Amino acid sequence: MTNETRAASVTTVLPTLGLLPVIAVSALAAGAPAAAQQQPTVMLDELSLSGAAGGEAASGYRTTYGASPKLQKPLAETPKTIAVITQKEMEERNATSVLEVLRTTPGITLGSGEGGTPMGDRPYVRGYQAATDMMIDGVRNLGRTSQEAFATESVEVAKGPGGTYSGRGATGGSINLVSKQAREGENFQHLSATLGNASQKRLSYDANFDFGDGLAARLNLMAQDGGIPGRDELQDNRRGIAFALSKRFGASKLSLNLYHSRADSTPDLGVPMGSANYRPAENGGLRFGSGTKADPWRPIELGPKEAFYGSALRDYRKVTNSSAQVKFETELRPGLTWTSTLALIGSEQDYIVSRPTVAAGAAGTPNLVQRDLRTGYRQNSATAFHSVLTGEGQTGGIRHNYAIGVEVARERMRSRASTGSPAVGRTPVASPDPYMPVTGTPLRWTTWNPFVKTDTSALYIFDSMTLSERWTLDLGLRYDRYEISDGTRSNVDNMLNYSAGLTYKLAPNGMAYFSYGTSTNPSGECAGMAGGADGASACTLSAGNVNLDPEKNRSFELGTKWELYNDRLLLSAALFRTEKTNARVTDPVTGSGVALAGKSRAQGIELGVAGEINDRWGISAGYTYTDAKWINSGGTRENDGNALQFVGKHGFSLWSTYRVTDTITLGGGATFTDKRYLTTDNIAVLPSQWRFDAMASFQLAQNTSLQVNVNNLFDERLYDASHVGLFANRAPGRSITAKLDYRF
Repeated sequence: MTNETRAASVTTVLPTLGLLPVIAVSALAAGAPAAAQQQPTVMLDELSLSGAAGGEAASGYRTTYGASPKLQKPLAETPKTIAVITQKEMEERNATSVLEVLRTTPGITLGSGEGGTPMGDRPYVRGYQAATDMMIDGVRNLGRTSQEAFATESVEVAKGPGGTYSGRGATGGSINLVSKQAREGENFQHLSATLGNASQKRLSYDANFDFGDGLAARLNLMAQDGGIPGRDELQDNRRGIAFALSKRFGASKLSLNLYHSRADSTPDLGVPMGSANYRPAENGGLRFGSGTKADPWRPIELGPKEAFYGSALRDYRKVTNSSAQVKFETELRPGLTWTSTLALIGSEQDYIVSRPTVAAGAAGTPNLVQRDLRTGYRQNSATAFHSVLTGEGQTGGIRHNYAIGVEVARERMRSRASTGSPAVGRTPVASPDPYMPVTGTPLRWTTWNPFVKTDTSALYIFDSMTLSERWTLDLGLRYDRYEISDGTRSNVDNMLNYSAGLTYKLAPNGMAYFSYGTSTNPSGECAGMAGGADGASACTLSAGNVNLDPEKNRSFELGTKWELYNDRLLLSAALFRTEKTNARVTDPVTGSGVALAGKSRAQGIELGVAGEINDRWGISAGYTYTDAKWINSGGTRENDGNALQFVGKHGFSLWSTYRVTDTITLGGGATFTDKRYLTTDNIAVLPSQWRFDAMASFQLAQNTSLQVNVNNLFDERLYDASHVGLFANRAPGRSITAKLDYRF
């Protein structure tokens, strides 16, 4: 096992169809090492991340270590599925936002905001929402916002309940955005200019400066203007700056990271869904479902693919994200390191958006779409202190790699009240007019509602124990004290979570593992980010749930990982099962109120491959099968057996590049997302879909290259998500961009 920089693993892994997939991958890999090891070692162009938090920069589609100091072993030896999407893959795919990264990551599907539930990145991991389990360099970013990718080194997805790893929540997993750091010993500047259809224009600058004597700095700048390919009237303008500074003092290092971005865009909730108000007779008999499980409602696609059902004169969205982080690392003695981080993270979001739904009408009259007013203005901030001691040692014949740490955080969120009623008239479903006059009184933001305050303090310990040459036991334990208040109600919970993983080395380059882990979802964990007062939701703090214990989750995973071709290619496979054993649901005894009586589960299979097959061919691919459903839905239990919302059973993603000559590289990818039900009763659905992408890169001179991307190659009608099944978010149409890179 080497510590060379490797490419990034989109480690995906497959339900209880039996152990055949795991055994098959193990058998295949076991026969391959001898031949694989004969391949010549190829050193790729690499940018080493000196002093990264436990990790290394990836030059391809794999990375050796995770960024968190809690992960003491290489990812290939960790008994857990952790997918890593590297900077190389993001740049090759022309993925400029975290949302675009998540769109093509198997095992992740998307939900949507609206008004009460704010707009922003809302991923689902292994069947469960992870919008409040998104971290920036290991620090929770509670506010639901939209993240840029210009200053992101990689995106790590840790799958399975992560109570010990991430704290509260993390039912299906958590997502960590790893920031670009200052690198010692390197001097480079990278300037990129991109032009594309829909008036896309983007400039980015990434520079690292080594001043000697342990001092290094890094600067990232970004500016983007333009529209959304395949979508009329939409704008997506962004600006960003990120600065990193590090100074080494002997065995110690002090780092500073600052980040600020702003987006000014046109929000879009997509197209209306079929409903009882839609009358097929007025549109040539075209039907879009009947609202039953056998024939659920589907998106109404009567208008052109470019059609915008919102208001170009009323709708807007402004998002600001900022963060500051100071980190101190010191090696107390060889093999013992202390790392402490103080972070401040904040965001602000202000928007008006139109919710398109089919309006009621009499037979014989045209179908019209009403554009209901949905608004939001939210601020959130988090101040967090993390301190961890990592080391290695020996007790008897057992070698230990351990991490002992504390985390303390205060999170605050508030929203603004408003007055006014800017209204837009109804528009034909087949030919929407985004320029209809705005009537009524202008919207004005008035007073702030009380803060929702969350205080957490945690103590954790991880120990990876090497019992012998073949056996390793990984244990984790975490205690959290969680306190939340919305000015009227408060809730305090003490939560204890644990994890265990047993690894057996099948060969020098392959292992099998079994792991178990728990997590908890306390009441109000995302309070302030949903409308209404439904006590069954974790995003409210109501009389119905404030005194309830946390929901409990547990996960089982059986998997195998194999490194081939001189450890440059990682194969992985796993069976998993996650159970929520006491979900908040309508009380099945009384038929009203909330009780911890529900149960849901997600089980499935994941397969993954990531890395370099040879010196010219790289690949990142994954397949997931996720069977996520309600076992006990509470109330009258009419939804028992129904699929969980927004989760597709099958997911597949492939990205691969091949260097045809020394100056020409060709690449492409495919992403499949299965149908996703949008409501608990499964009477609205988004259809299954394929997306195909292509890329060509040309080395024009020693320091200059041209990259051409065509995403959504066949200009398909693609859907990202929905909220409650009334509309369907449209993904971009065909995007054609040309990017000129100059490195010096």
